[in-house]
Amino acid sequence: MEKGKKYISPLLSFDIHLQNYQNMVREFQKKNDLTHLKAILKDSLTTSLTEQVFNEDYDALVLTKVNQSILWVSDGFKDMTGYSKTFALGKRPKFLQGPDTSSATRKQIREGLANAHTFSGALTNYRKNGESYLCDIKIIPVYNAKNKLINFLAFERELPED
Repeated sequence: MEKGKKYISPLLSFDIHLQNYQNMVREFQKKNDLTHLKAILKDSLTTSLTEQVFNEDYDALVLTKVNQSILWVSDGFKDMTGYSKTFALGKRPKFLQGPDTSSATRKQIREGLANAHTFSGALTNYRKNGESYLCDIKIIPVYNAKNKLINFLAFERELPED
């Protein structure tokens, strides 16, 4: 190396490429999620719901029937919870809750869903291995073309521990 001459390390550009790669993976996952939602929801997948899937920051999507039984979960669900898709199907998301899950937050969720309102908040959930994690949840009602409530869609994101 010549003294006084600056060299650009290839490692400096790696961070840029890694960020770009992660963004591409997230976009691919969201497109994949939309493909699955479109197959399930058919005419009920509105433009606003599509935009919400692309604009929300989430680790997992959970689609439930009105009775809150799980109809579909995204691939990120297993990564976040440890539970497989097939295990989750037909169950209520309540199976993720445990001793440190706030009963007040659970009540807010129940009341919000009973009135077909959007719910946003955080609660303690539990992975398959028993480990707890703080989960930021946004649950939105999904309506069909006749404006009848048919599903709820939850955007779930693990929050970092303080």
